[in-house]
Formats: sequence, structure tokens, C-alpha cells
Amino acid sequence: MLNKMTIPETDNPLRDPSRRSVLLMLLGLGLSSGCSHFSSLKKLPFRRKQSAVPVDPPKNCHAYFNPSLSPTTPQRMLILPSGPELTNYPSHRKIINELAATIKTAQICDVVTSESFRLEAQIDAVLQGKFDEREIAAVARRFAADSIALIRINEFRTVTPYQISLSLVFIDTNESVVSCSVDGIWNLGDPATRNAYLKYLSNSLDAPQPQDSIYLQSPHYLSKFIAREITTAIQLPS
Repeated sequence: MLNKMTIPETDNPLRDPSRRSVLLMLLGLGLSSGCSHFSSLKKLPFRRKQSAVPVDPPKNCHAYFNPSLSPTTPQRMLILPSGPELTNYPSHRKIINELAATIKTAQICDVVTSESFRLEAQIDAVLQGKFDEREIAAVARRFAADSIALIRINEFRTVTPYQISLSLVFIDTNESVVSCSVDGIWNLGDPATRNAYLKYLSNSLDAPQPQDSIYLQSPHYLSKFIAREITTAIQLPS
């Protein structure tokens, strides 16, 4: 007579209802946290996470952020000069080019500029919400930009000590609202501004603080300094 032997059941946690419910709950929690992690990567803060090395906020300009707008990083920004008083267009162009390069280097977003294009909307009107949304939408499509930055030089004193003041407005083209604005004044006759500028030159040139007047009379290096401060301002908490 053959002996009938039964194969012992393996210890399967899913056969136990209580253990199965615990495992399903843990699995659900894992999937939920994973989804929330990946969804959070879709939107990055406009003011990027600060590095481990503290960054001093710029003393010569301040950024103001729209509190009603969700802070998201633009993918592509168009920077244009603004104002009917474009008498010193080369200075506008120099600062725009330096700002575009600095924003790219900081890896905030892609940047595009245009030598000939002008936006009908001006900074003062934009800050008051008086602009044509259809124009903004058309420009956004033309340059594939989800952010438009208008920059206006309010004053440029070209005799030493140099002084430049400017205004900058960022328009979110998806919402057709102002997302951020910047106001700044850089007067090299001010000791604090002069020292900050010389410190920037020292770090940029990898040399002791240069006291040579050639740097203090250089729109090239001053434009780089201004672009660096604006880029820092739009990344730091307001």
C-alpha cells in the first residue's frame, strides 16, 4: 500500500489575513510617498534651494515676489529692453547680455534675447496690470518663452564714480501676471557698493582686490557685477 504524504504548506504571509493587510498597507504607503516625491519634481521653486555655502544677499537691489503666484521655475525666459527712453541702448544691450549669461550659468533656466524686437507693454504699465494679454501670448509663442523679463535703465551716470539704476519686471506668460520685480541702484561712489564691487572683481579675476581705476571705470565689469547681483536677488527668499 502506498503511503499518501501531503506536502507541508510553505509559510506564505499573504495567506494570513492580518499579515496580508499589514503588507498591503505598507505597500500603499510606499507607492504614495513615491508618487508625491516624483510629482514634487515637476515644479521647482523659482528661488532655488540655497547651496551649503551661505550666499550674501545683494545690498544694492531687492526682489519682490508675487505672493499669489505659485513659485515655479521658468523653462525659457525672454529678456527685452523696456522704456521709450532707450537713448543709451548699448548700455541696455550690455546689461541684458550679461544678465542672460549669468542666469544661464546659474542654471535657473534657458534665456533668449532679441536685438530688434520691442514689446509694446512698458514696465510702469505692466506693474499696474495694464498690458495686452494677447500681445504677451503672441510673444510667448513666437519665442517659446514662459517668462518675459523687461529691463529698464532709469539712470546711467557715465562720469566717475559710475552710477546705474534700473528696474526689472518678470511676466509669467502662462498666467499673464507679474511674477517678480527687481529695483536696484549701484553707485560706485558709495563705499559699501565700491567694496562689494572690488570684492566681486577680486573673486572674478582671482587676484587681490584691484584698486586700478581701469576697473572702476569699466562698464564691462560693472555690468557683470550688476547681473550677478540681480541673479542672486531672484534666487534668495524675499
